[in-house]
Amino acid sequence: MYFAICDDNIADRKQSERLLKRQAERVIKESGEQIYIDSFGNKEAFMIRPQMYQALFIDMTLEETNGFVIAKTLLDIGITKPIILCCSSIDYRKLADDEGLKANNLHFIDKPIKVEELTEFVDRIVAERIAPPSTVELRYHGDTIYASGDDIVCAKKKGENLLVYLADGRILTFVTSVFNFYDQCSIFPQICPVSNDGLININHVKKSSSLRITMDNGISFFVAFYYSKIVRQAIEDSKKR
Repeated sequence: MYFAICDDNIADRKQSERLLKRQAERVIKESGEQIYIDSFGNKEAFMIRPQMYQALFIDMTLEETNGFVIAKTLLDIGITKPIILCCSSIDYRKLADDEGLKANNLHFIDKPIKVEELTEFVDRIVAERIAPPSTVELRYHGDTIYASGDDIVCAKKKGENLLVYLADGRILTFVTSVFNFYDQCSIFPQICPVSNDGLININHVKKSSSLRITMDNGISFFVAFYYSKIVRQAIEDSKKR
């Protein structure tokens, strides 16, 4: 499970990192669920792959593209995971009320962040993660395929299409991005991105090195540098379960 912080106040960003790391330590003891935290001080880096996060904590106040504008952009591109606007010098609640912006996944928390409020948010996010539906719906050529986590071996970008490889040998073709599909499959902890062009099921990994992974169906992936630590940690965690 991956959380992101986007905050242009370095002191606040470091404090949010500390608070979330303590939450991560608590959660792994209580549920065994691992939380990884990425922290960003600028919107450009944050917006490269927001789809990969299960929660996004945002407070950007120093530029015209502030936290509220970023949150609206995330909603516009289809982000459905919790977006938590952390209110400091900008009253995000008032901006949302003034614009009539409402979304089930848009939340607010005040700075300085209180531990009990953060705990409530984290527990809710984790509960949704560890008690998800057992399958996802894959609509393909008029048919609906209900796939469990280990039914999906991997997915690979090919041109404008995404090829999804199933354990029974079928290959489904969708016009979508890796990250949109990852968002759909994020209820399954074994599904992990390896690059902007591919994702894998770590339970179907046959052979792995620092730069390349081969699946049990013979499909190979180059592991992008940004994802190498994430993939390695996910494989190690899977061995502990």
